[in-house]
Amino acid sequence: MGETRNCLVLTQHRDDRSSYNDFIGKFYHFPANDKKSYAGQFNDLPLEFIYYEPQGNGGKGEFFGYGLIEKPPFEDKQNAGYYFVEIASYKPFGTPVPHKDEDGKLREADNPHYNYQNAVRKIPSKLLDELCLDGNIQLNFTSDAHLIRVLGEQLIASEKVGILELIKNAYDAHATHCKVIIENSDFLPQDTSPDYQFSGYAGPVIVIEDDGIGMSRSAIENGWLRPASTLKTNIKERLKQERVSAVERGALPQFDGIVAEIKKANRGRIPLGEKGVGRFATHRLGRCLELTTKTAENAYEFVLSIDWDKFDSFSDGGIDLSEIGVGLSRRPVSRDYGPSGSGTRLIIYGGREGFRWDESKVSDLSRSINQLRSPNPNPKAEQTAFEATLHVPQVPDLEDRIPSDPTPAFEFVGLVDDFGKLDYQLKFNPPKSIPMSPSETSETYDLKLANKGFWRGREGERTKCGAFFLSLSVWYRVGPWITGPDKDAFVKRLDRFGGISIYRDGINVFPAEWGADVDWLRLSKDHIKKGKLLSYYNLFGNVEIDQGTNLALTDKTNREGMIENEANADFVELIRSVLKTIVENQFIAKRDEYTSLTKDVVRSPSALRDYAKQSLTVHRSIDTNYPVDEDPFAILEAIGRTPEERVDGHRNLTRSLRNLQQSLDLITEQQEMLTEQAGYGLAIGASIHEINKITTSFFYGINEVLKKQTPDRAKLEQLKDTSSSLRSELKRLSPVMALRGEKRREFAVVDAISLAIDNYRSRLAKREIKINFDRSKSFGVYTRYGAIVQVFSNLLDNACYWLEAEDADRRRITILVDDDNRSITFADDGPGIHDAILPHLFLAGYSMKIPRSGLGLYISKHYMQDMKGDILNLENPKLRVEDYQGAQFLLDFNKVPRRKVI
Repeated sequence: MGETRNCLVLTQHRDDRSSYNDFIGKFYHFPANDKKSYAGQFNDLPLEFIYYEPQGNGGKGEFFGYGLIEKPPFEDKQNAGYYFVEIASYKPFGTPVPHKDEDGKLREADNPHYNYQNAVRKIPSKLLDELCLDGNIQLNFTSDAHLIRVLGEQLIASEKVGILELIKNAYDAHATHCKVIIENSDFLPQDTSPDYQFSGYAGPVIVIEDDGIGMSRSAIENGWLRPASTLKTNIKERLKQERVSAVERGALPQFDGIVAEIKKANRGRIPLGEKGVGRFATHRLGRCLELTTKTAENAYEFVLSIDWDKFDSFSDGGIDLSEIGVGLSRRPVSRDYGPSGSGTRLIIYGGREGFRWDESKVSDLSRSINQLRSPNPNPKAEQTAFEATLHVPQVPDLEDRIPSDPTPAFEFVGLVDDFGKLDYQLKFNPPKSIPMSPSETSETYDLKLANKGFWRGREGERTKCGAFFLSLSVWYRVGPWITGPDKDAFVKRLDRFGGISIYRDGINVFPAEWGADVDWLRLSKDHIKKGKLLSYYNLFGNVEIDQGTNLALTDKTNREGMIENEANADFVELIRSVLKTIVENQFIAKRDEYTSLTKDVVRSPSALRDYAKQSLTVHRSIDTNYPVDEDPFAILEAIGRTPEERVDGHRNLTRSLRNLQQSLDLITEQQEMLTEQAGYGLAIGASIHEINKITTSFFYGINEVLKKQTPDRAKLEQLKDTSSSLRSELKRLSPVMALRGEKRREFAVVDAISLAIDNYRSRLAKREIKINFDRSKSFGVYTRYGAIVQVFSNLLDNACYWLEAEDADRRRITILVDDDNRSITFADDGPGIHDAILPHLFLAGYSMKIPRSGLGLYISKHYMQDMKGDILNLENPKLRVEDYQGAQFLLDFNKVPRRKVI
């Protein structure tokens, strides 16, 4: 409006009993004899006004609304001598403002133009604004025409995503087929003369046409031309509310009936679209749009033409979205609409600066369209017929460019139910170049066991995300796992497109290649920390979700993933649990097994040290018993041809073997130190949470005592108990803290076991785990006390974790001492050891927990073997403790010394 503002007060009765034809907020009506006196005021346009209702004759003496006038008065044709002025916009007050303030002063007292007899009078703009604010003026959101550009360019991630969004719109329109055509691009081959169907439009031309139900005038006006319209979301909101209600009532079968009813009304589909902005991808794809659409009821087609440049122009005052007209007309049918007699065609033309439809982008789009339908759909889900195709006359061989993938090393399919239970099949398919046998595992597994901290308090509840289906193909990226001339091309495809796609109702809503960019499963972060772990670039996979089940999983507006709500958090956690426990353990194990089979490599420093020692003994024997200088059997020719060379070479080799042995001694010592430090790390990790809670409680307790004038004995007793708990927790750590420097000594093995149990007493009690341990039986050992404490601490820690989710009567542990055979059996009644981890139970890095450490049993094995004992997994039913279904271990102390040998 500029710096000068023209403002008026218009007198207006809200309950008008006069002869005036006023329409509040629409028109102001006044007689001709006032026209002359008002002329100057109404002609200074634009002007703002504030409504005032005078006191008396039913009026309350209040200011009650604000408006804007942009056009001069015009004559009332039906009532001679009267005029109207049109009100462009009107904003009522939430709270009318009395003409006098709290002190009884007229609010217009300082208005130099005030005269209560003037029905129309000027008012300073500052006073008008203050009256509006005091009246709680009711404003509205408005849309600038520039919104279209924001929706098209900034919410649609790319031109490819834009086309895919428009294809999904065809799916929502109940189409069985959607055809995409790209013509007349300057960046595609020009040496041929393709037969263009749309040569009358400026290139590049993009056409998306379908055989859906088409759009009526109402659907165009109230849906297609209305950003974020709720025509589709109303269906989903109803489903969300119905599902919540059904779960609360325990009546999910009734909800399934509602889903079936909605699908029946929509030709077997629930709309994919949620935001109501995908149609504005047409803005991103070209400067102009011609939309033609036909319903089965009409004998003609609608034509909607849009010049997007009109929405992109800028002005100082802005252009309201509703001010730009879009022409809608009808015409005779211009194409064959097929058996349905309906459909929609979008012709987008004129192109956009900064984007080129070249062969690379066309090939990329072709691949995405080919993968729009799930390659491995959920066999238990209902599928609807839908096909999308791409035709580019300038690139006629697109179909021939679809590559085939080599056989994956692993194939996984699994169904996760509402409660997080996984029913899966995992196949290992080694290629012929790998000397290993194929294998197959089919099991059911509770994924909530993998990361109990995440699911704590929700163990028996339904997940927020609902059930879903997961299919994976996994490769090792190196030869001889992948061979042939196409190996490098396939690895590049994994680099570019590897990951897990998300399919909603069988349609791709999150392509696999986006996963590595946003790292939605945190695989990249894990892979950076440890390169042998699974990454997006090792697999192609798809997750199948269904809108009848997974309604809480909602796409982000930019389509690059799911909104990060509780349902998405559960969804990500469950998929990670599948990958990190079931798949990744096998992925690492089979590679390690292959390495062991094909490479005669000794990895143990202690074994290498023994080999070096043996070699040194042999060389010393040669030096003593064999004439090195003469070498009658020619066994030393490799180290010298002359007697002098052989003597010097043999002496140097002996020295090298002695140095190698010393080096390996240092490496062994370092490995033992790192293993013990890792053991201490596990112990401190298990305690840190408890210590943090104890110290926090202690801190707040001290503060509370200090605030009081007189000591609170009950609070002091509580602090005493808290400090005792902290002391016990630190005491639990003391054996492993001193383990590295601890000397071996004689003691009864049950003493070390008892300390480990006492250290875990509070955790066992908190989880209501019963422990059976007869201290009367024992035997002596000569070893490090802290090592045995650490072994049983690791076993107890694992048992506490896996027993927590079991029924109360199965939360139990038994420790049986066999003093005759100098062995101990440790058994729990938990879920047992999963097959995926069983062959690698005592190796570092294998675990069914998230996050994975895989060190507890490895360290226990190290300590037991260091003292000449061993720890074994009890699989033989004859050796297992009866009536205990979980993990069972035999700790063999038979060769552990009883006392120090002098």
